[in-house]
Amino acid sequence: MLKRLIAMSSLLAAIVPVPAALADGAACSCRHLESIQQELRNAEALLKIQQKIRDQLETIEAPLIEAKKTPTHPDSDVNIYDRSIRERTRILAGFTLPHPQVKGYTGPSNVKMPFGTCEQSASDLEALKSGSQCKELADINLAHENAHGAECRAAGASEYWKRLPSKMAAEEVVRYTEQVAALRALLKKVLDEGEMTVEARLEPRIQGPQFDVTYLYQTGPIELKGKSSPGSDQWTLDGKGVQVGRIGKMRLAGMTCTSSGQLNTKVNLTLETDGLTMALKGKTTSAPGDVKVQCRGGHGMSMRPQGELSGGSYFADQEVRTESTMSRDVKSMDFAKVLAQGGLSASGTETVKVKLICPGD
Repeated sequence: MLKRLIAMSSLLAAIVPVPAALADGAACSCRHLESIQQELRNAEALLKIQQKIRDQLETIEAPLIEAKKTPTHPDSDVNIYDRSIRERTRILAGFTLPHPQVKGYTGPSNVKMPFGTCEQSASDLEALKSGSQCKELADINLAHENAHGAECRAAGASEYWKRLPSKMAAEEVVRYTEQVAALRALLKKVLDEGEMTVEARLEPRIQGPQFDVTYLYQTGPIELKGKSSPGSDQWTLDGKGVQVGRIGKMRLAGMTCTSSGQLNTKVNLTLETDGLTMALKGKTTSAPGDVKVQCRGGHGMSMRPQGELSGGSYFADQEVRTESTMSRDVKSMDFAKVLAQGGLSASGTETVKVKLICPGD
């Protein structure tokens, strides 16, 4: 999508911050995820700034238009275009794109449409197409520019270029609204075509008087299933799997002990995303499975209740990537805080890995 900021100058050229390098017209997939996300964030930022420009310029232009209807009004001779364009320049002075250089783009930084004409540079348009990373991104960029050209031709070049700056911004609002919708649809498409998996590893060390035990809990990989909806920018993926718990090291009352067996836990995962960020929650249910412990002079076995429920958040507000690894200190987890109340300390790390497997990988 061409990030087109119309510069009200003698050329009124479109400023086009780079989008995403077209590999022989290859279709977009989740391999292009980061480029699509950056394009979307840029388009959303440009939509917002153009809405602000449109609204603020309209408040400047409207009273001046009324003033011109009364020759004796003190503002009747004010140059509306000049007053409006200066305000537009002031607003844009504080604006920066979230991603000035979108990953992978090799095309031109702008597509020219000289003032007073409806003709866009054919070489720029071709370079934009060939410089985009995948076909759909190229199509979206070109659609934005082609819509400007079509509107100019429909109105006639003279009428198109004599519009007040607020009307120019209003046109950009329409273009970026379309662009954001197209990019969101593309983002959903590439994510829906991929396969999302989650695996987690929790290795807490619990210490207290005469007690030092290191546990290992391994979850997954668990496949998450779910598709986006055209009617919502937020969607949910769900998955079911098993967490296996074992004892790694154990010292009780100065004795080194050994263990065998494992604890089994059913895990239900829910990942919520808008294609840009994600949050993962889980619910667990204890299942059959016990751990046996052998120490010098004795032994024991876990007596874990069956069907015991628990749940909580693994992470929130994380960037969606083809592979993400999130870690947190065991001390920050709820169970560690409960243990601390009983005089035990917990240390270690929980690591959660989320993978997006693209078609053909």
